[in-house]
Amino acid sequence: MASKPFATGHCLCGAVSFTIHAEPIGTGQCHCKDCQRASGTGHMSIARFRKDDVAIGGQAASYASTADSGNINTRYFCPKCGSRLFGENSGVPGVINIAVGCVNDNDWFVPGRVVYAKDRPRWDVTSTDVPNFDRMPT
Repeated sequence: MASKPFATGHCLCGAVSFTIHAEPIGTGQCHCKDCQRASGTGHMSIARFRKDDVAIGGQAASYASTADSGNINTRYFCPKCGSRLFGENSGVPGVINIAVGCVNDNDWFVPGRVVYAKDRPRWDVTSTDVPNFDRMPT
């Protein structure tokens, strides 16, 4: 791991934190109904990292659900303040998806793709300058 972290972040109350030691391997925004419910808005902005490049501090709680692909999507959140922090998908082992809103300095974020565009609410405007997929691409 690099000596200077790429980014740091934490939940609203600070009980759960993370340090990211490398740049993301992908970025995107997801409009699926599960992400809408988990975020309380029209999409979730996510940056993907190798799990080995992320150190988690504190104890997160989790909730697992089955995605339409059949994979298990586990979302992690702070048990004290409820902030959605990161997630893992059983179909992509070794990768962690960080909720970009919890990153302290997230000006580097640019979505590389938009998924589940078919579920995008009319009022939630996301980029059409990047690939938009009606579902999760293979």
